[in-house]
Amino acid sequence: MPTPLPDSTTMRAPLVGALAVCVSGCSPVGFGFLHPAGPVASAQRELFFWIVGLSLVVVLPVLLLTPVLLWRYRYGQRQAAYRPRWEFSLPLETLSWGVPVLVVVLLGVLTWERTRQLDPYRPLPGPAPAFEVQAIALDWKWLFIYPQQGVATVNELVIPSGRSVHLSMTSATVMQSLMIPRLAGQMYAMAGMQTEQYLQADAPGEFAGRNTQFNGFGF
Repeated sequence: MPTPLPDSTTMRAPLVGALAVCVSGCSPVGFGFLHPAGPVASAQRELFFWIVGLSLVVVLPVLLLTPVLLWRYRYGQRQAAYRPRWEFSLPLETLSWGVPVLVVVLLGVLTWERTRQLDPYRPLPGPAPAFEVQAIALDWKWLFIYPQQGVATVNELVIPSGRSVHLSMTSATVMQSLMIPRLAGQMYAMAGMQTEQYLQADAPGEFAGRNTQFNGFGF
């Protein structure tokens, strides 16, 4: 007796479940700088939207006009104007070259100014001095030392909310990188060298951090 085929609902269920797991695990909004939890990530998010908005000034007309022109001047179209002797138009040339140049200038000035403001070595303003933490990259883990409290944690960074945090970073092994997207950007740590970063959490919470460099199983 032949085995009955599974119905479409039974076949779709595992696929939908797997897709939901993948999407939930890779959500950039819930875990990335698009959902900021501190002033540094908020400034990065604002800069990102400014860059996207200014870029759309050039990109959006191209995306909208391309199908319009293809339809208007398609093969067999007899109604569209045909100007074989047209060579130069000052308004059109000014528009086609002036707007992109202006956008590039604005993007350059904006990026330069915001990059200076987002300098990881630049202390964050606040009434209290920065909370000091020493971050040491080791094989398969990060060691966080709190010199003022005389304690240390492994793979878990505990900081006060509403107060600037100063991270002094180095590596006792290969080059590694620490990134807490909702609080600040990515910083690299190299053996025999020290770097630093300022960040702040505006409210209590748990924020995912990642070592973006491969340095062993469970990195």
